[in-house]
Amino acid sequence: MGEALSVDRRILRTKLAIREALVDLIDEKGFDALSVRDITEQADINRGTFYLHYRDKFDLLEQTELGIIQDIEEIILQANSLNLADFNSTDKPLPIVVTMFDYLKENAALMHAILGLKGDVTFQNQLRKAVEKNLKLGFLAGIKAENFLVPSDYLIAYVLSAHFGVIQVWLQNGCVESPKEMAIILSKLSWDGPIRTTGFVLGL
Repeated sequence: MGEALSVDRRILRTKLAIREALVDLIDEKGFDALSVRDITEQADINRGTFYLHYRDKFDLLEQTELGIIQDIEEIILQANSLNLADFNSTDKPLPIVVTMFDYLKENAALMHAILGLKGDVTFQNQLRKAVEKNLKLGFLAGIKAENFLVPSDYLIAYVLSAHFGVIQVWLQNGCVESPKEMAIILSKLSWDGPIRTTGFVLGL
């Protein structure tokens, strides 16, 4: 039992070293330019060890991105229990949104590398589709179609693009604001909209 646990920990440490090397190299030279040799040298492992876990650099990136999508889907599942009554204040952040930003900040280097403004566009599209699917099956499923003021597809596209844009800029700026502050910012943007958040008051 103890020996198996030791092996498992060693595998986890190796995979973590490989992932950290991947993040550093994407940031340094971009994914297309890096090689397996670059990764193994950066992680201080031999090529044989790398190939025990991944077929190539593309498999490494795919598995890394799949793990992120699964983590974020689990967080979103918690949001599916929310209803509109939970969104009762722009100054009180939703715990689920804080949790999401906590996750993003804990994995800031990785998220910046593949979700940032210069990140993997294919992955970003996959993540958007995963979030959209979970919203439709969860939170939005409880709202009648006739209650929407605009077609739901446009609403979802607007919200996702806006939220992803905010997250990308936050990552690009080094996550200066806390997860709680970012949750409040998104709350204000969602409830008050881009015009009101400039301080402009309609009718004046």
